[in-house]
Amino acid sequence: MLFQVFLAAVLVVSVAAQNSTNVTVTAVAQAFTAAKLVPDVLPAFKPAALLNVVFLDNTTGVSVNVTPGINLTREQTALRPQFFLVSNDTSLATQTFVLAMVDPDAPTPQNATAAQIRHLLAPGIVVNGSLATGAALVNNTPAISNFLRPTPPAGSDPHRYTLLLFIQPSNFTTAVSSFVNSSTPVNNFNISLFAQELGLGSPIAGNFFLTGPDANSTNGTSTNTTSNGTSTGSSPASTNTSASLGNADSIYTATALSAVMFGLSLMSLI
Repeated sequence: MLFQVFLAAVLVVSVAAQNSTNVTVTAVAQAFTAAKLVPDVLPAFKPAALLNVVFLDNTTGVSVNVTPGINLTREQTALRPQFFLVSNDTSLATQTFVLAMVDPDAPTPQNATAAQIRHLLAPGIVVNGSLATGAALVNNTPAISNFLRPTPPAGSDPHRYTLLLFIQPSNFTTAVSSFVNSSTPVNNFNISLFAQELGLGSPIAGNFFLTGPDANSTNGTSTNTTSNGTSTGSSPASTNTSASLGNADSIYTATALSAVMFGLSLMSLI
């Protein structure tokens, strides 16, 4: 019963977010705090840009736009997603980035002895397109850790899969091999320590989603795609964020934000 109430709370905030055209960095930061990703993953989080994440469902060919805290199925998250960066800061267009995805809840949120799991670590990320409407993030070098699909064990509560984007320092390529490489175990990783040791600083953008072992439950909003995986609707990265990046108003209504906090507190009890 408690788990059903939690899912309902997530549904409320998901609908509120997806019906809005003004996703803000303030709302993302609030969602990270409400989900306790601050301090569980990061000591603090003050994003300067929006990281849009789009999955292609492995079985239906339908694309799913990730809003912070959305609940997705294992099939929806089976394939490496596409990433887009939205910002009014034009200086980011010439930057190179490191993209990471970690699971702080392995094997279960109540017994996270294997956390963090490194699900993706990709340096050499650059932007392609307009930052104002959503520039695609693309690799120009191989990933250190290729994308691992979420596979939470049976009986586990949903895991908080966390995606973070850092500006890549000039010495990263030569320094990173001393800390992690393609053969380094993916378990017991610490993204905050890694960022500190490699001089990445704080992430400039982030997002997260929940996935549990039940592949039949979802609160995601989808858009039809063509056979080549491109959306037949408007690009999920092209939400109207030009003004919203400077707007402290959250996309979450008071009801929706209360719902997600209530839902997350319930999750900690089950």
